[in-house]
Amino acid sequence: MGGARWVPAWLLVMAGMVVLLRSDVPLEWWLPLGVAAVAAVVTLIITLVLEQQRALVHRLVAVVGAGVWTAWVARSGPSTLLVLAALGGGAIVAALEVAAARGRPTVLWVGPAPADVDRRPGRVQEWEALLRRVVVKKGSEGASAQIRVTEVTPWPDRTAGEQVHVELPEGMTVKDLAAYADRIAAARRLPAGCVVRTLDGPHQGAAVLDVMLRDGLAGDGRTITEPTTPASIYDPIDVAYTARGEALSVSLREQSMIVGGTTGSGKTTLLHRLIMHLARCTDTLIWVVDPNGGGVAAPWIGPWARGEAPAPTVDWVAEDPYEAAVLVAVAAAIVKDRKTSQEALRRKRQANSHILPVDRDLPLIMVITDEGGELRQMAGLLATLVDEGIARLAQIGRAEGGRVIMSVLRGTADLLGKGLRSVAGVRVCLRMNEEDECDYILGVNPGRARLLHRGSAYVYRTDTDYRPVLGRTLNVDLAAIEQHAVATAHLRPTLDDRARRVAARLTVQDVLDGRDPMQHLEIARHPVMRDVAAGRAYEGRWERKARMLAELRGEEEPPEEEPAPRRVLSDRPTVAAPGSAAERLLLATGVRVDTPAAVAVETDARPRLRLVPDTGEAEEPTRPSTAREAILAVLNDARPDPLRAAEVHARVAADYGIEVTPQRVHQVLAALVKAGDVRQAGGGRYEMAS
Repeated sequence: MGGARWVPAWLLVMAGMVVLLRSDVPLEWWLPLGVAAVAAVVTLIITLVLEQQRALVHRLVAVVGAGVWTAWVARSGPSTLLVLAALGGGAIVAALEVAAARGRPTVLWVGPAPADVDRRPGRVQEWEALLRRVVVKKGSEGASAQIRVTEVTPWPDRTAGEQVHVELPEGMTVKDLAAYADRIAAARRLPAGCVVRTLDGPHQGAAVLDVMLRDGLAGDGRTITEPTTPASIYDPIDVAYTARGEALSVSLREQSMIVGGTTGSGKTTLLHRLIMHLARCTDTLIWVVDPNGGGVAAPWIGPWARGEAPAPTVDWVAEDPYEAAVLVAVAAAIVKDRKTSQEALRRKRQANSHILPVDRDLPLIMVITDEGGELRQMAGLLATLVDEGIARLAQIGRAEGGRVIMSVLRGTADLLGKGLRSVAGVRVCLRMNEEDECDYILGVNPGRARLLHRGSAYVYRTDTDYRPVLGRTLNVDLAAIEQHAVATAHLRPTLDDRARRVAARLTVQDVLDGRDPMQHLEIARHPVMRDVAAGRAYEGRWERKARMLAELRGEEEPPEEEPAPRRVLSDRPTVAAPGSAAERLLLATGVRVDTPAAVAVETDARPRLRLVPDTGEAEEPTRPSTAREAILAVLNDARPDPLRAAEVHARVAADYGIEVTPQRVHQVLAALVKAGDVRQAGGGRYEMAS
């Protein structure tokens, strides 16, 4: 008998022997001692055979003690003390038996019992029995799969989870087993929020079940501590962590990404976390499309707008459909040009790869959209152009260094096109209001574990995961964003010269995807489109953001229609095709192409070329003729008093009649500080360095 059931029976045997020895039967009192010795040997053998070593010591003591007690009573007679001693000893032995029995799991056999006793640990046998009940053999409805469990190992935190190592039967794959994750979790009676994850085993016929035994994602979550050292887009980015603490990393060089989540789920926080890493990438430009006013980009631009950083983290931000259409069109044009450019082809040949190697000289363009799916619900041509352009960029940009991170509020077909989702190799879904919306974002059923915490998400990497993995995204300290933007500003690359020329050649008709601008005059007459027609789609991006930048600096907003400064596009040597024979001929003969700032957009004609021989000689100016010279002159005249940027802006216009935007003043001051010609005197003031 096991457990404490044999104790009463043994007490009855002891009482019977006492009665027998006290009767007239001629038996000696030493007989119980001999019986006790024999019983001790038998007890030793039975206990070892049944692998109940935990009960061996107290059983031997109980058997020998019972023999001594019986002999004592047989010789001296019973007494109250001896009776109490017997009952107390029996109670102690019963308690020890109960304690030992708890450490022995019950063996649950499925099917006929094997000929030999299963000597595997009880936890292994329990899991094997459970899996054979739950997992159905493929092709045989209702027939259990003869899965064999080889080992059960606890997580580092033993109470948080365990891993079950499984040998699969013939005809079953790891992916087949993953489909039973929800049923296994239900059969195991896991707490709310706990899931079973299926991992690869040591070979293709083996799998590992990663089982959460308690919700390890609860609490305040982890806050990212991102370093400020240089990084690359080729480096993996940690976007979340699992209940056992492992990082869920994604690679964005060749993969586009979709992020879905309802309001308050942590979607914007995840975008900030991605930008925080991309800010370190010396080979990646960050362009943001945010139809809600550019809020996600604002904290990354603010330090540069105030002159605290030499470059903005976000290189281009589009806060309305007009700017977004131009941004997406420029990105697509650059990607298409890289398919045939000599430099891109040279790099591919050198790397022996179809994937263009990117670096600081030829950076990848990462287009991030915050709630970009809402553009699909906006009426009008521009919304359609932006939506189609982002999907096209995700489809054609992989090899040429154009990637997309799209975020949406809901997982529905009217907000997220299936074409974009199909080319997004990384999909993250935070909490959604409707269960099937998560299925649509991920493209597969993630399981039915609820996302209980802010930042809880399913991460699905289509090239590595059998099913979406439950994790929790990393928190971002918003107060540290601006510090990070300043610390990483020197790592930011600039758009390569060829891409700038491609952007300068873009026309309003190109932005409209070949449509006649005369049929869409309300779009063609917009200030953004006037810059496009003037060849300043990219170069004029910050001048168009004068109001946003003024708000970030805490200054009075400029007029709604601030006149564009007169400038000559000296950075645009020719509008001939970049790298073409015509361009090389013009450059070789010393001819410069100037483009008038005002172009009739109603006809959408390309800028007329005015060929001016470039002799390399210039008259010595008698007064400042550029914004840089005027700013230096103003600071020099103001010695020894430092000036604020707004004061510099006012004096440049008053003293020298040079019209320049406040943003341009901040840009020039930041460049002069970096060059060492000007220094910051504190309180946002500037003065000459010497």
